[in-house]
Amino acid sequence: MQIQVRLYGTLGNHLPDHNRLTGIVVEIPKGSNVGDLIDHLAVSRKKVGIISIDGTLVKESKTLFSDNFVRMYQPISGG
Repeated sequence: MQIQVRLYGTLGNHLPDHNRLTGIVVEIPKGSNVGDLIDHLAVSRKKVGIISIDGTLVKESKTLFSDNFVRMYQPISGG
């Protein structure tokens, strides 16, 4: 199934086809969850802080469905 993914910060730097404005479309097996997607993208789980699917915050265990739009952000800190 196809998933639209947009990676923020430096998360997408190692993916040559990732566009900072539109993201990238990836093909993953049906029944995959967000954790599987992170592994597929070869992104370190330690570098992923916030994940949303279609605008809703989710955890890595959330099951993905075809045509979901996933956004991943690095951990955010400050003072």
